[in-house]
Amino acid sequence: MNGCILVLVALGLSIVFGLMGIINFAHGIFYMLGAYAGWLTVHLTGSFWLALLAAPIAVGLVGVLVERGVLKRIYGTRNANFAGVLVTYGLAIMIPDLVRMTFGRPGKPFAVPEALTGSLFRLGAIDVHRYRVFILLVTAVLLPLLWLLLNKTNLGLVIRAGTSDNLMVQLLGINVARTWTITYALGAALAAFAGVITAPLVAVAPEMGGLVLIECFIVTVVGGMGSFVGAVVGGLLIGETLALTGMLYDVLADVVIYLAMALVLLVRPRGLFGQEGMSEE
Repeated sequence: MNGCILVLVALGLSIVFGLMGIINFAHGIFYMLGAYAGWLTVHLTGSFWLALLAAPIAVGLVGVLVERGVLKRIYGTRNANFAGVLVTYGLAIMIPDLVRMTFGRPGKPFAVPEALTGSLFRLGAIDVHRYRVFILLVTAVLLPLLWLLLNKTNLGLVIRAGTSDNLMVQLLGINVARTWTITYALGAALAAFAGVITAPLVAVAPEMGGLVLIECFIVTVVGGMGSFVGAVVGGLLIGETLALTGMLYDVLADVVIYLAMALVLLVRPRGLFGQEGMSEE
């Protein structure tokens, strides 16, 4: 389950980096905003299923505003990649403070929907809860759909071509600016969806985006920046590592994932499935 959540968040981070070359420190805030949007939808309507639909759409629109209103201004400027880091890091600091001012500092309770409460079956001495199985099933359905979007549609073709050679795509007359906006909104919506499905398991709080962002950066580094398969494999690998080592000693889990990242960088600097030279562009 940990791996599934990391995969969904890391995919958006990886896709945005692969196409736009931006190390998006603001990605964690979309995860947090998705959780808050889901909580607010449930609070107003009482429907968790509506929250699953409404939160990604709402946060995707926020992603459009961020990309068009902020990031667009740094494209083509000197040291654009470094400027992107500074701008997105600034957003990652500012927006959680705005959320605190709006909703307060205490975490917001987010109940598991009634239809998904309770244990589904027992696995030895462990109760396997319905909601955790639901997360696994949703991720198993969503990942093939994302793969089809990226590999079997015109939008996916442009995204993959832009990841390999952005300049050539522009020279072919393709509206790259619109593709970047759609891609950034898609990454934000994926993070928001992960935030909604995670919300019933944790307290919805402004700090939750920063916590998941660190783990997702490790996932994308291990799997390979800009790689769909890398994000999936890296997310599952890091998720399992966190869960299994956390059973022994909580602090050990944080140490082990950093050691795993360091080992991968030493052996294969571009990550398990990353393209050679991707991180240097």
